[in-house]
This record gives sequence, C-alpha cells and structure tokens, in this order.
Amino acid sequence: MKNGWAALRDRAGANEWPAWLALGGGKTRRNLLLALGAVGLVFLGTLVWVGLWLQQTGVLHLDQSRLTVIIDYKHSDNSLVYDRKGEKIGEFFSDYHVFVPYEKIPKQLIEAVLAVEDRHFFEHHGIDFRGILRAFLASMRSGGFTQGGSTLTQQVVRNFLLSPEKTFERKIKEAILAIQLERHLSKEKILEIYLNALFLGQGAYGVGAAAERHFGKSLDQLETHELALIAGLFQSPSRYNPHKAPEQAKRRQKQVLKAMVHAGFITSEQFKVARKKNLVFKSQSQLNTTFAPYFIDAVQEQTEKLLTGDVRGRGLRIYTTLDVKLQEDVNKVVDSSSDIFNGAVSKLVNVPTGAPKIVETAAVVLDHKSGDVLAIVGGRDYGRSQFNRVLKAKRAPGSSFKPVVYALALQSGMKWSDMFYVGPVVIQDYRPRNYAGEYLTEATLYSAFYRSINSPVIEIGYRLGTKRVIELAKKMGVKTELKNQAGTLLGGSEVTPMDMAALYATIGNGGVQVDPRMILKITDRDGTVLYEAPPPPKKPKRVLPEQVNYLLTDAMRAVFKYGTANKFAEMGDFAGGKTGTTDDAKDNWFCGITSNLTAIVWVGTDNNLAFSGTVAANTLALPVWARIVHKARQRYPGEDFVVPEGITTVKVNSQFGYLDPGGIDMSFIEGREPKRMESALSVVRETGNFRDFLDR
Repeated sequence: MKNGWAALRDRAGANEWPAWLALGGGKTRRNLLLALGAVGLVFLGTLVWVGLWLQQTGVLHLDQSRLTVIIDYKHSDNSLVYDRKGEKIGEFFSDYHVFVPYEKIPKQLIEAVLAVEDRHFFEHHGIDFRGILRAFLASMRSGGFTQGGSTLTQQVVRNFLLSPEKTFERKIKEAILAIQLERHLSKEKILEIYLNALFLGQGAYGVGAAAERHFGKSLDQLETHELALIAGLFQSPSRYNPHKAPEQAKRRQKQVLKAMVHAGFITSEQFKVARKKNLVFKSQSQLNTTFAPYFIDAVQEQTEKLLTGDVRGRGLRIYTTLDVKLQEDVNKVVDSSSDIFNGAVSKLVNVPTGAPKIVETAAVVLDHKSGDVLAIVGGRDYGRSQFNRVLKAKRAPGSSFKPVVYALALQSGMKWSDMFYVGPVVIQDYRPRNYAGEYLTEATLYSAFYRSINSPVIEIGYRLGTKRVIELAKKMGVKTELKNQAGTLLGGSEVTPMDMAALYATIGNGGVQVDPRMILKITDRDGTVLYEAPPPPKKPKRVLPEQVNYLLTDAMRAVFKYGTANKFAEMGDFAGGKTGTTDDAKDNWFCGITSNLTAIVWVGTDNNLAFSGTVAANTLALPVWARIVHKARQRYPGEDFVVPEGITTVKVNSQFGYLDPGGIDMSFIEGREPKRMESALSVVRETGNFRDFLDR
C-alpha cells in the first residue's frame, strides 16, 4: 500500500494536492484510511439496514404480475346514442369517461401536461432522479413531504396499484413498479392511460371527459388557454375545480402556461395572449333529459336486452331512428297543449282525497314504411315522472280498436253498404252503449264506422268470433295479451300506445305487417358491429289484402269528413284515423295515418280517473294529434294514398246503403258495389238475423 500511495503522489504531483490531503506522512494516511473505513462501514450498515427494511416491507418481492391491471387496461368509455342523422343525443355511463386515443389527443395538451408534471418524461425510464432530488431538498427544507417528484409513470402506478399516502415505503414501491412498467409499455401508451384514466373533477375521468364537463366542448375544440387549465387539474382536481374555485383554477392555469414557456413549448407572446383570454366554464347539461328522455330510456333498456348486461361505460355506439327536429316539434305541441290538459283537469270527477289531479298524455310518431320510430313523448313532464306511457302504460283503446273488427268483416265478404239495425245489445252480461246514444235506426257498415256506433261491431264480432278478431289484432302488431271476451271487440282489453302504433302502421303500410324499431345499429367504439336491425324481408308479411286495406283506409278518412273527427274535416284529404273513448272518458285516443306516417295520441290520468261533461277523444286526443301531424307533414309531406287496382268508388246512401246520387262516396272491390237504386227497408222482415240475435 505504501508503494501505491507513493505512485499516486508521483502521478498527481504532491504539490497539487490540498494540504489536508497531502499523503506525505504515515500518521495522516492512517487517520484518513481509518476515516474512510468508518464511513464505509456506516454506508455498508445503512445498506444492510435498508435491505432488511425493504425485505420486511415486501418491496423486494413486488410481484411484476400486479402490472397486468395496467398493461391489460381497457379504457372505460361512455356509450353514446345517435339520432338518425348521426348526431349525439344521449350517453350512458356510471363515471363520466370520454376515451381519446393518443393519436387524437391535441399535441399542445400533451406539451402542457409534460411541462407542468414531467418535463423529462420521454427521457427517463420510469423515475426522474433530478425530480426526486428536487423534491427531497424541498422536503428537507419544510420538514416533511411537500413535493412528490413523481413521474407520470409513477402516477399511473400509484393511481392503479398503490395508496395515496406519502411514505418512503410507498415511494420505493412506486419507483420499482414504474421502472418495471416502462419495460412493458411504450411511453405513448403510458401517456394515453394517464390522460384518459385520472379523475379531473366534475365527475370527469380523463381529458376528453374534462373538456366536455368543464367547457361543454369536445377536446379537439379547445384552445391553448383551455388546454392549459385541464393540464393543471391533474395536480388537484378538487382544489382547482373551475366551477367551485375559479380564481384558484385561473392561477393554476397561469402556472401551466409559464411552465410551457420554460419548456419551450410556447413563446412569451403566446403566453401573454393565452393568459388574457377569458375562461368560460359551462356546466354540461344532462343530454339524456334534454329533448328525448323517454326515447333514450327505451333505447337503453332495449340495448341491454340485445347485448345482455349493463351498457354504461362500455363504449358502445348506438344508432337510432329518432328525428331530433320532429321530436322537438312534438315536444312543443305537447307543451303548447296545456290549455287542453288543464281544461280537462276541471272535468275530473270522483277524485279520491289526496289523489293527484294530473292529466297525462302519450304520443308516438313512426314511419310505417320502415317501422322507424321518429318521436316519442312518454309523458308531459319527465322530471315529474319517468314512466314511459308509450311503451309501458296498458290502457283500453276503446273504439280505436274497431278497425280490426271491420277489417275481418271486409275480408269475410261484408261490404260498406251493408245495412244494420241499430238497437241495444246485451251479450255475455255486456251491454255496450253507443257514443251518441243512437238506437232504433238504420246505418250502413260504413256510417257505423265513421260515427263509431257500437252495436254493429258487437253483431259482427259475434258472427265472426272474438278469437278470430284477436288473432288478426296480433298479426297487425298487438303484442299485449288480449282477453277472449266480447268487450275486446270494442277495445275493452288493455294495450300500449306502441301496440296501437304497430296496428295502425300495418294499415298505413298497405296491409303489410310493420315492426316498430328504435335501434338501427350498435357498434363498439372501434366500429365493430355488435347488432344491426334486420333488413326488410324479401317477402313482406301481408296481413290484410291490399284491396281490403284500402277500403279500411278510405273509411278512416271518412272519420274526418263525416264522423267523430269532423272538426278537422280538411285532414281527410291526406289522413285517416279513428277516435277511441272508454267509459267515463277514462281513456281518450286518436290513432291515425297519413300516406307515410302513423301517429298515436292517448290522453287520460295515471290513476284512471273519470271525466264528466263533453270530454271525449275528439276534445282531448284529437286536437293534440292534429297539431302533431300538421308539424310532422312539414318534414314528411308524403303523397296521396295509392288506390290499388280493382277498386271502384260510387255514391251511396249512408243510412240505407243503396246507390244515391245525393249520397256519399264509398269504395268497393269492383263487382261488389251496390246495385239497388232505392232502400231495401221495405223487405226487411219484422224478425231478421240481427233481430233474432237481439231477441235472445
């Protein structure tokens, strides 16, 4: 050793050594060596102690498999709902996520985050020793942890795997796992996870969600000053929440902008411009309840059935049939019809003590060529009641069900000119009344339809069989179970408005069955199709013969021209329909079609209250229906009803059914029109088929 020190002295030059390191004397060398040995022993002891401590805490045995949670992480993403034109109309989520892949994250946002959180991110391998030293010195000065010194990788590890408390043990675990993570994932992937997974206030997770929750805009619409604010939220989303602490949020934004200048990401001039720009914070409205809440709820339920399970946060893209503009028009009609609803409230009778006196409504409009549901109103106030009456309220349709009975009659060979004697009827202890109180008179099948006379319907149903009527109703689209009893012939069995929409859509579609639909396609966020509505069948399911269906349509138009909807007689030029009023006007319907649309309106109360006076379908449901259809025709004008071959129209006496130049137009299948030129009443016997039935 003596020779070694001498050689060292000769190489360095003794005169160049500081006096206290001059190794000329043996005593000095001995003391120095003793000191170095002592330091070495202390250092070695410290290492042993640290090693034992690490062994005890389990840090040295961190299982690398724990990183699987991060490596295999599947980003949560809101499931989005789109209208028929591809505009977003709703979203389903538990926590608010808007996933933005790395390549679509604005470069300036990445720069802002790196500038303020981890400037050397792309240079280190999981931990930044300069950052650790800076944090250590700051902590020594303050006597405790004041700066974390964590890299973005460490923050990801902490967020997914570790607790947030500031301890040496956690910091060491964090560092080791961060180094391991960077061996498995690219910097870009780690940054993508960081920017999409962390909480940023207002229920938002990730920068995409933060953009919408704080500014009401998508991430790619934000400017530098807004991006800087979002970048500043990572440090403390609660402390810098702009909705609760706007001044602190603004200070933090300036810190981020300054950091961007120091990092060379923006110039001083850009800093000055961005700093002066106003930050306009916008609390995002609840999109699901904005204009089509009942439709959105129905879409969620249907999607969960189609895909089995909760749709929230799955990143689904659900494309629907909704026409936003028409939905807004229908909403306005319902809102502006409060005079009708409020007027009806004053006519409620026998209201139990404490029962709410609220008149409700349900409305649905669909395209009966495709079955696309274009608009739905499930109630007057979604905030008060989320019950979707279009899909879930089962109510008696009254006379609006009669087209099913008449359709079966026409198929069975009956004609509109067939004459009936209108008298009181009792069948199966059921005694229906005629709406206008008409008895002991004659009426053709045609006039019985548009005047909504009940007696002939009961006779027809008795002849044909209630079971056959029910079977036809199911074929026409009614899915709710119907009771096999006489009351069903007059609409006594409860159905939903959507049942009636399907039934009338079949008539509107020329007698071809229509299956109402609300969802066209569902994909994942990458575009993989998970569900697609089936295409129209190559052989459409015809329910009614085309000619019979036209005869029915023609009679529905007569409801406007001569019948219970004659207050809107002009609508008979382009529409047909049927009123439906149950006993005591508890349920009031108008169901109708144009050449391309089906619209259904129901008005009543949820607790099945009765009305007094002149309240009926033509004073409640019909005016609302008319307003909706007038609005709808502005967007879907349609064409004239198509008259199939083999149809002829002649003037017929509406009471007795003979050819009459002064009568009304009635349509017939060619060869089946009436031949008589005068009433056949003189040959009607005192006891005939109908009167035999009455005498029983």
